[in-house]
Amino acid sequence: LLALGACGKPRTAAATQPTPAAFDPAGSDPKALEVVDAGLAALGGGAAASAWDAVKELRFSVKYTLDGTLKGWFKHAWDRWNGRHAFFLADLTTDTGKPGELKWREVRYDLFDAERLPYATYGGREITREDGAQLAKAGRERLSEEGYLLTMIYKLRDPGVHVADAGEVKDLAGTCLPSCRTVKVTFDPGVGKDTWYVNYNSETKLPEAIETERKGGRLGYKLSDWTTAGGLKFPTKLTNLGLAGEIYLFEEITAGAPEDMTYLRPIT
Repeated sequence: LLALGACGKPRTAAATQPTPAAFDPAGSDPKALEVVDAGLAALGGGAAASAWDAVKELRFSVKYTLDGTLKGWFKHAWDRWNGRHAFFLADLTTDTGKPGELKWREVRYDLFDAERLPYATYGGREITREDGAQLAKAGRERLSEEGYLLTMIYKLRDPGVHVADAGEVKDLAGTCLPSCRTVKVTFDPGVGKDTWYVNYNSETKLPEAIETERKGGRLGYKLSDWTTAGGLKFPTKLTNLGLAGEIYLFEEITAGAPEDMTYLRPIT
């Protein structure tokens, strides 16, 4: 998700786009590509893949809940085109239910330029460089985690990605009815490390569940409650296939052009 890209001259591709410059179908299973392409068509027509490539900035907020209790609230502004990220982390200990009481940690930083110091605040006041660096680290981790959950369904034709047919599955924890075709997703070194599985419903052709390999098995989520942003469909609710009480709620999803003021130090 955060693979390093070229810098300098005016951009013709996203900073997050690794080399080679285009997806190479020769490195994937044709049968799996048929499933992927049918899924992209169901998500947004034949132009879904190119619509994803054209997304320069993606914004979204995430509420992580466990057994009905809010455990984390995050907001992301992700400048894919220039490799910048603004990350907002709610301090839930300050949430009294009264308007204006909830405090946020915020950091604005460059995803690929470690020499550029992040600008970070808590409750609107600037914090130390050390705390800012730690917040930027947390931002990278959360963007990698939640960015994959939200956008994996569009990344299957990204450069350095390989897809393979992984067979048919029926009734996957209440999903994949009557069945799904599973596509295995791997990456070139430097592009990604994890192995993912996307399960496409055999009737609707839509991706219905995503899974990633973890030690001892797979961690999977059901995709539901779809919305549209930038001409693309996104799931707004991801429910753990093995632990129904664990839910990611994605809100305020927008896709458009980057706004520089979101990522720069405010002028005072």
